[in-house]
Parts: sequence; structure tokens; C-alpha cells
Amino acid sequence: MKSGRMKRVAVIVGVLAALCLPTAVLALAHSDLFGCDGCHEPHNAGTLPGVPLWNGNEGTVTFTMYSSATFQGTIDGQPSGDSKLCLSCHDGTNPDWSPMIVPDQTFEGSELVNTHPISFVYDSALASLDGALKDPSEASTLGGTITEDLLDPESKVQCGSCHDVHVTGVGSNLLRGYDYGPRHGPQLCRMCHLR
Repeated sequence: MKSGRMKRVAVIVGVLAALCLPTAVLALAHSDLFGCDGCHEPHNAGTLPGVPLWNGNEGTVTFTMYSSATFQGTIDGQPSGDSKLCLSCHDGTNPDWSPMIVPDQTFEGSELVNTHPISFVYDSALASLDGALKDPSEASTLGGTITEDLLDPESKVQCGSCHDVHVTGVGSNLLRGYDYGPRHGPQLCRMCHLR
């Protein structure tokens, strides 16, 4: 009886290990640099709402969000979604992160004015209004549609639309997809932009 139970436990452990192995192997984008605890902390985790085991904090910087005469999207307030996760460390306010983040990877105060816009809804209405964006129902180069592969559950563009810290960030700056090489910009941008 004990032997049968032990075999079942061994099988369950083996299956769980096999299921976790691909995740562990693929999750190298940050773990090879900082380990999982660069972002996740099993004990005394930060308190960012809805994010289990998050090692960052809510952040204290108030950002001036992107705007331009040609930008047709609407950004309500401050960054949202996974962009809040990224900026909880990349806002430059956490001294514990300073050895791991080089200056061009932190954003403070009004610096989001000069970056790609984030935390705005990218839908068919915006694509039609803008005229230079693909409809988000079109295919991306990652296997699904733009909506499926690049947008958050609220159909918003976030930092994670272009950067993937867990699986596919093999290019410079953890860019999504494949290793784009020195010409990554146009190929990555054309996932959403017509020109």
C-alpha cells in the first residue's frame, strides 16, 4: 500500500517537474541576469495590487504621459496594467535596483513624453481614425492576431506589448519575438504600424 502511494507521489512530482521545466528553461531573459527574485519575492513581497509575489513597489513618480499632434489614442491618467509592474522598478526611485538598471532604462517624471505611448486602447476604431495602424484583428508575426499577441486584456498597448521578460525577449532590450538583429526596429514596429 505504501509503495503504491509513493509511486503515485513520484509520478505526480515527475509530471510537475516536466511541466515546470520548459518554463524554467524559457524564463531566462531576466533570470540569467538577476534570478527570479529580480522581479519576484516569495517572502515579504511588495504590495502592488493584483500581482502575486511582486518584488517591486507601487512607485511614487507621477509621469507626464506621451502626447503629440498626430497621436489619436487616449491615455487616461497614469500608466496601467503591466506597465505599472515595469515602472515600479524602472521609475528610478528604488535604490535597491540601481546596481541592476542602467540609466537609459529608467524613466522619471516627464520622461514618458518621449517614449512610445503606453496604457492606451488600441482597437479597430483607433486604427481607422489613425490611418497608419493595422487593425488589431490582423495577424502579428508571433502566430496570433495583434490583439491576442500584443495587447493586454483591456486591449491596451503596454510595455509588455513590445518587451517580454519571460519567454521571447531574445533581442536587445528584451524585445518580443525572435532576435531581430541590428534592423529590429522596422520589423517590430511594422507589427502594428503600416509605415
